[in-house]
Amino acid sequence: MKVTRRTDTKPRGHIIAPQKAPPAAKAHGPLRILSIGAHPADIFDQSGGTMAHHVARGDWVGCCVLTHGARVHDKVITDAMFHRQRVPEKKRMGKLMNERADVKAMEVRRACRILGVKDIYFFGADDAVLLPTEEHVRRLASLIRELKPEVILTHFPHESGGIWSPHAAAGHIVMLAVAHAQTVEPGDRNPPHRVAQIFFWGQGAAHLAMHVFDAARSYYSDVFIDITDVVKKKLACMDLLVSQGYGGAYARKRIEISDGAFGRGGRVPYAEAFISYTSQTYRYLPLSDYTRQFARDSDHEIMARYSYRIKTW
Repeated sequence: MKVTRRTDTKPRGHIIAPQKAPPAAKAHGPLRILSIGAHPADIFDQSGGTMAHHVARGDWVGCCVLTHGARVHDKVITDAMFHRQRVPEKKRMGKLMNERADVKAMEVRRACRILGVKDIYFFGADDAVLLPTEEHVRRLASLIRELKPEVILTHFPHESGGIWSPHAAAGHIVMLAVAHAQTVEPGDRNPPHRVAQIFFWGQGAAHLAMHVFDAARSYYSDVFIDITDVVKKKLACMDLLVSQGYGGAYARKRIEISDGAFGRGGRVPYAEAFISYTSQTYRYLPLSDYTRQFARDSDHEIMARYSYRIKTW
């Protein structure tokens, strides 16, 4: 049997179009970043330096404070009242807490002005027992749809075991709100919005293990932001949180032992640490200029770099 070979190249049947490479990712301009804290001081001591960097770069940065914070570290409510035989009656106590909440909100506004942050949102929830209730989740989801942040900075949901900490509760509220913001909400005219990335604060989650709930953790900070050039600006913010007891000696001690420790981990004088929520896709292998420089430096050069200390104490 004679076998013939086809010499024509015309396709038979349906025509298969040539495959095209998918379009490259587009440049999207300035980032939109929303920092969400459980208490008034959280947004500053956890990410004040990072926020300062992004504002200076031209990115939009907003802040949201979930609770009034009058029960936490307040020099009147939790300090002066601590040693009294009896606290004021309910009506007077409620009035006093409202006054202290206003003081804290004023401090937050003043500190945000130092960073250049103009958009601040106060939920005013009571920080007595912060829980991921439906009310909190829906309200925050609505704000996310309105502001359309690409990046959220917030508490790690498993901080302190994710059980009793108001920071962990705030993290849970944020995660539920992020998921709900991706859906349509009757009565909310803003369309669904998907957050691109969440960076959890490493200070609260990957700090020194201090209790049994920390024993089971296996997470670690994978992103370090060098804040050495803006650490004095962050310190100025902390000094304004007088009602929190953060000004003065405490602010300097905290920055030195926390941001200084993260700086040592990141091999710079001062850094803020974060835990990425999800993996990311790149066109090329990600390798920062810092990492490339560290590979070229000797041990002594690296130690000399992160041994720098700000001259304010």
